[in-house]
Amino acid sequence: MHDHNDIDKALFQRISEGDEGAFGVLFNTAMQSLEPFIQKMVKSPENAKEVIQATFLRVWLSRDKLTDIDYPKAWLYKVAANECYTYLRKEATEYRLREAVITVADEIDTPSRQLSLKELHVLIEEAVQLLSPQRRRIFQMSRNKGMKIPEIATELDLSPHSVKNALVFSLKSIREHLRRYGHTIPLVYLLFICK
Repeated sequence: MHDHNDIDKALFQRISEGDEGAFGVLFNTAMQSLEPFIQKMVKSPENAKEVIQATFLRVWLSRDKLTDIDYPKAWLYKVAANECYTYLRKEATEYRLREAVITVADEIDTPSRQLSLKELHVLIEEAVQLLSPQRRRIFQMSRNKGMKIPEIATELDLSPHSVKNALVFSLKSIREHLRRYGHTIPLVYLLFICK
């Protein structure tokens, strides 16, 4: 059982081998302390969500580098801080950051890094448009309106079981669409960004 301090080299080793279960452990344990850290830097929950997405996308796409990381937790925080500063630079309108921008010593530069958060969202939206009209509507009610399964079921006069099955099918279809473009994204990450 991993606690929130147990982000270790063994976990990074498993992720480097493409182990989605290990990625899920990292995601769920790191979120406890990483989310408040990020939110403090970017000032709002919605902004924090975008930075969290970017941080974990960076980790997954750079998994071939993880075996070289000696201090996994410190590295993860540096990646998160870097993503915070990138976000703030992009969004700054009323102020500019001071001339210093965080430089991560072990900055990652791999071909897989070319997949940006924006590109990922474009692919997800393409996949959503390929769903049947009813599945697309259910998925959008869940993701865009934040509606719970019972609420969707009531509004569409469907059983909660049917709504749940539609959402599961939609996630699988989105994942398959991403896979066709060469991007295997862990389900735990996909669940988070599709909320």
